[in-house]
Formats: sequence, structure tokens, C-alpha cells
Amino acid sequence: MNTSMKHVLRASGIMTATVAMVVGMSSSASAAQFNGICETKEVCIYQNTYLGGGWIDHQYADPNYINNTYTGGGVPDVGTNDRTSSIDSWDTNWKVRFFTNSYYGGSRQTVAEYARLNTVEYNDAYSSHCWNDGGVSGYSQCDF
Repeated sequence: MNTSMKHVLRASGIMTATVAMVVGMSSSASAAQFNGICETKEVCIYQNTYLGGGWIDHQYADPNYINNTYTGGGVPDVGTNDRTSSIDSWDTNWKVRFFTNSYYGGSRQTVAEYARLNTVEYNDAYSSHCWNDGGVSGYSQCDF
């Protein structure tokens, strides 16, 4: 599937979610972390390249992936620490930085607002992430 088709499908999904909220099918206007759905103000990490395999949706910074497991893709109970190969950011305001060590240490890669990385720079090495929101949200613990 080419890039423009992916953007059309993604836009279609956003339109569907918006319509669902307007007609009352969704009672929440914000994302729900770890529900297996990539939503606005979240970043999803994927087990395989090109958004394949299991995934987990994060709404908040996470200093340590040790106890995280993929919630989507039919692969429950597979840990996410050192098992990330692609990333999909649904946050339109803030960049997300991923680190190879827990507690925001080691090598790092920054993902732009509302960006998708079909392959990450440090494959199967990420252990934490945070947003560059400057503390506005109250849930990011690093500044870049």
C-alpha cells in the first residue's frame, strides 16, 4: 500500500472516530491508554516493522517498559521492553523521544508530531519514552 493510500485510510479512521463521538457512541473525548487503539494524543509502538505484530498505545511518558505488554494485534503477554520496531505518533502537538535505556537514558530517537516510523533507528532496543511538552500536560518527565 503506498503512502498516500495510508494517509487516506488514516484520515478515514479519524473521520469515523469523530462521527462516533458526535453521535454519542463514545463517551470520552480523550484517549484511553492501553486499550489497544491508537488515538489522538497517543503514541503507539509496534513489535514489528511497518506497524506489524503487536502494539501498545501510550498516552503518558513511560520511564520503564519492563512491565508493559502489547495490548493489540492478538499477541498479549509479549513484553515491549527492547521489542520495538516501528512507531506511530497520533499526537498533533508534541514530539515524542524514545530511549534505549530505562529512565530516559542511553541513545535516543525523536519522533515528530503526528509522524510514523515504519522502521526505528534502534531496532528492538527502546526501554522508555517521553513527550516534549515542557510540563504543560503534567505527565512528561523529560525536556528536550
